[in-house]
Amino acid sequence: MHVHMSRLAFALSLLAVSAVAHAQTVDEIVAKNLQAKGGAEKWGSVTSVKMTGKIAAQGQEMPLTMYAKRPNMNRQEISLPDGRIVQAFDGTTAWVINPLTGSDQPQPMPGGIADMMKNSADFDGALINYKTKGHTIELVGKEKLADKDVYHLKVTMKGGQVQHYFLDAQSGLELKTSAEIDMGMGGGAKQTLDTEMSNYKSEGGIMLPHTVKQFVNGKPTVEMTVTVVEFNTAVDEAIFKMPKK
Repeated sequence: MHVHMSRLAFALSLLAVSAVAHAQTVDEIVAKNLQAKGGAEKWGSVTSVKMTGKIAAQGQEMPLTMYAKRPNMNRQEISLPDGRIVQAFDGTTAWVINPLTGSDQPQPMPGGIADMMKNSADFDGALINYKTKGHTIELVGKEKLADKDVYHLKVTMKGGQVQHYFLDAQSGLELKTSAEIDMGMGGGAKQTLDTEMSNYKSEGGIMLPHTVKQFVNGKPTVEMTVTVVEFNTAVDEAIFKMPKK
């Protein structure tokens, strides 16, 4: 009986060790991701970022400007020949101005897209300090993404939304995220939004992707190319707030 109990205790201790090792693995992967981006001190010193570049969609290229400010404000502007498309989040409200819909009036974003914007507006991203934010991360496993080994992390946000992150096993950098979202098309049907990040370059010691491609249900929709990155420039918080009609 004593031998049996000691075996049981040993088996339980193995389980405990493997559980701890698994928890450490997720945290090690997240820590490697932060280190790959430039480290906590360097990353934490950035309070705002302005990126300029271009966006290609439906065979057209248009100028693109993106602003982000701590803790969770962002804005994207796409210049059209006769106007501009604006998407923004002020920390509470996600809104859009899209003259292609026949109106240049600001409109609140529909629920599913608003949730996605809220999640993506976190200045640090979902991985950094994820426990403090109330998110949970599960290591799904090590997989292949094209020719690269990646760690597949399932991130469940505090609000319940789920996003999948695919991190380069070698560098620790994000190569892809994937989420199912309600695009507000009616019928409650969700669509899969994949975002692929590549062409990482160091900007003042911080690694950022300079090419971002998005796919809806596997079909390419837009490609963004960043040409200039400016950190800690003065950004007026008023630009993130939805204008009154």
